[in-house]
Amino acid sequence: MISIPKGKLANSNDDALKKKREELRKKLLEGKKITINKDGNVSGGNSEGGISVPKGKLANSNDDALKKKREELRKKLLEGKKITINKDGNVSDGNSEGGISVPKGKLANSNDDALKKKREELRKKLLEGKKITINKDGNVSDGNSEGGISVPKGKLASFYWYENDPELLKAEIFAMNKFFPNFKLSKEDDGRYTWLGTINTGVTGDLTWTLQILYDNNFPKSRMGGSVKIYTIDPDIDELSKNLNWRPHHLLKDEGGYTYLCTAESNDVKSGNTVTSAATTLSWAVKWIVVFELVLSGEITMAEFDARTF
Repeated sequence: MISIPKGKLANSNDDALKKKREELRKKLLEGKKITINKDGNVSGGNSEGGISVPKGKLANSNDDALKKKREELRKKLLEGKKITINKDGNVSDGNSEGGISVPKGKLANSNDDALKKKREELRKKLLEGKKITINKDGNVSDGNSEGGISVPKGKLASFYWYENDPELLKAEIFAMNKFFPNFKLSKEDDGRYTWLGTINTGVTGDLTWTLQILYDNNFPKSRMGGSVKIYTIDPDIDELSKNLNWRPHHLLKDEGGYTYLCTAESNDVKSGNTVTSAATTLSWAVKWIVVFELVLSGEITMAEFDARTF
């Protein structure tokens, strides 16, 4: 691991590097695009074989509106009040046109004998691949019901995105090999695909970042930060933050409590069968690293970084 104490980097006065940092700072403040070359080096213009990060701001992981909404929903649920699920699946604490309201009530007790018997019967039918019936009230039975709809024999889609869409996996591999050839693909024990490689932006000289790119199982999905997570293996961003006595914005915690970069706003992340995912998310992560390194070298203040100017 590499530790960087509070203050400027030792080589921050190098004239060529200083000039480059000033140019990048200007471009980032103006919201202009930057280009990441195959070797991870960053430039202010287009480069053959490079990938460009378009105009857009880094995502804010401390969104006050979302925090307030979560607190309001938590209060309503604790008080047993109804909540509303809108057409788009979004949950609100009031009535919404076209939405469905969930009335006051507790979740079912899983120890009920009749329910347990029903679950066992349904489990047996599902394992045997037999059809089940969904009634008008949403209740599920193992036989035909008047007005109900039967689900024929068939398997649910695979839990893993790459099994459901092997062509997307091929596109991912093609894009990463084209734009970041030094990153290597492997599979975790839990079945998730991950890329591992190094980035040197050239902004601070010889500082090299080892990054891990991890796909979510529901990839691709458009949301804040995207459905690809970027982890800083070395240097460790938590260790750097501790040494600097400053934890920058645009960081999130996964379900295991590990920190990853919250790189792009949801409207800046595309999804679908387009080559935008790992390669594009990595390019946004490099932009994050560039801004962070400019803080370390003194060209950008911590306040400017946290203000989401870039």
